[in-house]
Amino acid sequence: MKSKNGCPFCKQDVILIVKSDTATAMEGIQVMCDDCGARGPIYDKEQEAIDGWESGIRGLGGTRLRKLEDKA
Repeated sequence: MKSKNGCPFCKQDVILIVKSDTATAMEGIQVMCDDCGARGPIYDKEQEAIDGWESGIRGLGGTRLRKLEDKA
């Protein structure tokens, strides 16, 4: 699957949908970068995980926690 915005760390655009699998994380679905292994926020539904990866999550005060770069 391709990401519209790419990985915020390595800029790779190939992503995977995975189940969260760490002992300290809640269970759910998240997006993982196929290149560097970065993972997005955990959600219950696949589409929510994709949306969270593409646009980031909102922090305190409603600001986005992922800076989207201009594609000029």
